[in-house]
Amino acid sequence: MGPVLVIGDRRKPAVEAAVEEIRPRLEKDFGVADIDLDCCVDVPTTKAAWAIVFGGDGAILAASRRMGENPIPTLAVNFGRLGFLTEAESKELPAALDRIAAGKFGLKQRMRLRMQLGDEIAYALNDVVFASTMTARLIHVVARINRKEALRYAGDGLVVATPTGSTAYSLAAGGPILDPDLHATVITPLAAHTLSQRPLVIPSRERIELLLDEGEQEGTVVVDGQWRREVRAGDVVDVRTAEKPFEMIRVGLKSYYARLRRILGWGGRPKYS
Repeated sequence: MGPVLVIGDRRKPAVEAAVEEIRPRLEKDFGVADIDLDCCVDVPTTKAAWAIVFGGDGAILAASRRMGENPIPTLAVNFGRLGFLTEAESKELPAALDRIAAGKFGLKQRMRLRMQLGDEIAYALNDVVFASTMTARLIHVVARINRKEALRYAGDGLVVATPTGSTAYSLAAGGPILDPDLHATVITPLAAHTLSQRPLVIPSRERIELLLDEGEQEGTVVVDGQWRREVRAGDVVDVRTAEKPFEMIRVGLKSYYARLRRILGWGGRPKYS
């Protein structure tokens, strides 16, 4: 696999301890390109062939965004709460590294979104949210698909989500769950003002443009819940599928549907009193 980039958060004591414990193994079997526990490494310029991220789902989202246009294969080790995107728990890491060293792993491609606002570009593994700048304030949004006006929304805003992000904010807003292998995008209204406004699933090849409706002066665009910018009248939020997906290393320790069953509480048979 070549040298590895280690990403984590030093503010979490368990993360720093885990990195120090596994570091000799990484240096021996793969080589270490860099260790970033303070979010200060210029990730796209590192000479790493792959990455290990120690953290929860938020750490994975941040890593994908920081990699920019050229993401590298990533193994996610759970130090968060849900761990929906992670492949291994901390105790499973040695076994995962054994499989990687032996070549017994796969790469799962996860579609990303490329969001552009003016000269700024950000990459989303989960979603792009267009919303009001004020809590509990109605906002009117126009959505164009392939440069043609398609929809007008009134409510708290919109979520444009990848299949990966379909189980995040979009799901909480009533959107459908998409298998991560699908090439599709879901547009989910937030607290829609009319009953006719429903989630819409479109092919991933479609280009989406979001802008404030006439009379609206400001809004907010948020990428993966972490990157935030103000939107003014006349601005266009351009959302399209990124050229390069985010590749997640899979070593066969978990399945996607097992994660759904565990995290969403799909218990199977009802529990009778």
